[in-house]
Amino acid sequence: MKIFIPHKKDRNVYFDEIINYSKNEFSFGYFKDYDSSYSIVNIQFPEAIFDLEIPKKEQLMELEAEMRKWKKKSKIVLTLNDDKSHYDEENKYGDLFKLINKYIDGVIHLGQYSLKSYKDNFPEKCKHVVIFHPLYESLLINSNPVNFEEKFNLDFKGKYVVTAIGSIRSLEEVKLLLKIFKGLPQKNKLLIVPNMFNFKQKPNFIPYRFRKIYNYWIEKRYCFPLKKNQYLFGYKFIDYDLMVDLVKKTSVLAIPRMKNLNSGNLFLGVTFDKHMIIPKIGNLTEVAELFGFPVLDIEQNNFKKSLLKIVKVNECYSRSSNNYQELKKRFSPFEIAKQHELFFNDLIKNN
Repeated sequence: MKIFIPHKKDRNVYFDEIINYSKNEFSFGYFKDYDSSYSIVNIQFPEAIFDLEIPKKEQLMELEAEMRKWKKKSKIVLTLNDDKSHYDEENKYGDLFKLINKYIDGVIHLGQYSLKSYKDNFPEKCKHVVIFHPLYESLLINSNPVNFEEKFNLDFKGKYVVTAIGSIRSLEEVKLLLKIFKGLPQKNKLLIVPNMFNFKQKPNFIPYRFRKIYNYWIEKRYCFPLKKNQYLFGYKFIDYDLMVDLVKKTSVLAIPRMKNLNSGNLFLGVTFDKHMIIPKIGNLTEVAELFGFPVLDIEQNNFKKSLLKIVKVNECYSRSSNNYQELKKRFSPFEIAKQHELFFNDLIKNN
């Protein structure tokens, strides 16, 4: 079966995990590159269709015309990574999401929360299925390791390393992350965030030679009263070879998401058997409860007490137990790829 994904491949390798074990043929491309040989059109990230640019009315009309063509020969499937764009506080992508939802034949939800909350947003005849996010097993085979400490002139010895992988997407997430870091009882803490201020775009008028000064000002503004020796912040996507070494050496992975349906960071943590601080949001709660991981209720009045409880549970939780290892198998890319195939075949057969 040929499957067309009508946008560029995302930098996150999570979908590669599925492709690696799939019998199907996947192609990424411009949405007008479609032809009738494709059985499935699988949209992963709607905003990526227009290369993360807000589409104009004319572009939406072009997309709608293409989607009508798709429906004549193929089934259109949406993988519901989120119900809106991560950086779209003003809902400028709203019309794009509504348009896509109108023509969808099948939706892959990454948890029951998503299914219950968003099923009614799609056509009545649309088929729904829950297929979880896969583990990042390909990252366990690190053929080109890079030493994170040497790269950034750090020494993790004797340090309690708190890491947040992925882009920090809002000021609210910054505040939550710093609140988590400050609330942890361990001494000699170090906070590592490779992509801390992605939400804060640099003004175009700032000359390149002054950008280090701008970055310093941003850090002081948002990260006071942390001392410079307590953190390392970056401003771009981290290479996987570096990220793997960092995750392996991390004491606890913090997931400072507040509004998301999903986060691949939870599955990254499970892949490497790491302690995690998981917020009580979206589909994350379901997976955390399945493993018996405690979740952080952001709305709780006694935030610090909740955080201390999580630290305590993390310390006693056995990631070497047979039960834990059996649960991990449910999220293996092989199993997740097989579930995708079954759903795609079911859509085609029930035309």
